[in-house]
Amino acid sequence: MKKYIKRENYLEKIKPFIWKDLIKVFIWQRRVWKSYLLYQIMDFLKSSNNEQSDIIYINKEDLQWDHIKTYNELFNIVKSYKYIFMDEIWDIENWEKAIRSLQAQWWHDIYITGSNSNLLSSELATFLSWRYISFNIYPLNYKEFLLFHNLEHHTDSFYKYIEFGGLPYLKNLELNWDIVNSYLTDVVNTIILKDIVSKFKIRNIDFYKKLLQYLAKEIWSIFAAKNISDYLKSKKIKISTNVVLDYLSFSKEALFLNEISRYDIKWKKTFEIRQKYFFTDIWLRNVLSGGFTTLDIWGILENVVYINLVSHWWNVNVWEINKKEIDFIAEKSWEKMYIQVAYILESQKTKNREFSAFDNITDHWPKYVITLDKKASWSINWIQHKNIIDFIYQL
Repeated sequence: MKKYIKRENYLEKIKPFIWKDLIKVFIWQRRVWKSYLLYQIMDFLKSSNNEQSDIIYINKEDLQWDHIKTYNELFNIVKSYKYIFMDEIWDIENWEKAIRSLQAQWWHDIYITGSNSNLLSSELATFLSWRYISFNIYPLNYKEFLLFHNLEHHTDSFYKYIEFGGLPYLKNLELNWDIVNSYLTDVVNTIILKDIVSKFKIRNIDFYKKLLQYLAKEIWSIFAAKNISDYLKSKKIKISTNVVLDYLSFSKEALFLNEISRYDIKWKKTFEIRQKYFFTDIWLRNVLSGGFTTLDIWGILENVVYINLVSHWWNVNVWEINKKEIDFIAEKSWEKMYIQVAYILESQKTKNREFSAFDNITDHWPKYVITLDKKASWSINWIQHKNIIDFIYQL
């Protein structure tokens, strides 16, 4: 078994479903080292249950398993094992028949991975019906980034994180943009061309890239597809609103973009007309924008806070009413918090603007204004001002 750095946050999320009659499906974007998560689960089983002889791991990228071509062959190889781990099995003919049959026997514990290029989340119900639970595997959050790169929790480390992002492989490279950019650019081009353009048969590739670049520059804004279409028309790029919606949908399916909706606190429901879009990892945004720059720091900080919230299993929405916006409403189990993100509170006017976003909220859940101000440990009317770096580190 290969050596790896544990991602404990995922193991804790998965533990309640071990040895339950649900197929565990891990959906991931390229280069997030999903195989190492399977190793981590297998090692946990071996150490806790001494079940080493009752585990099989099949990785179809390994030539020793190349002979498995059909669902019958797959079924016959794994049927005698209690714990079944399968990686990259999508080229096996009718693989889902074998998985459903194994699950129906009730004594197999099954784990499979699905890349954004081979299995979309929307397709899972078709293949596996009600029999599965899925887990999105994200790039490294800030705390994991420190662990992988052996860095201390410090402002300099945070700036490395928001420049280079959370792909695990970067631990093997010097964190220098001239070095890292070549690798990241190749990954971006592969995702765009193979996982999105090819899979969804996008014809206007030039427009699609311009759309992503536009979103990269405007990640702090709430969007309507018509507004995007109108903006592009002003740049002499004629495209319909429906095409914009389709391309945004494809990007979400491929785990390239994440969409969060507006939440109406009074009526307790979400609206689908105007949303925010964030990149699954900040390096995607930086590559599309030509590199990291503090000129775009406001949007970068929002994207980074979003990434860290969802990687800690918070459900996130945005609230906008009466021209006031709260960047994030985060909910998990019986917890809730409101978060306003800003760069620094350089003036009383800025401070008033950020804190007044909470004026219409009357409940008693925690409310935070988080910034890069170093001295950020005070509160006004129960609204807490915190340093962003400390906030995401403590999630």
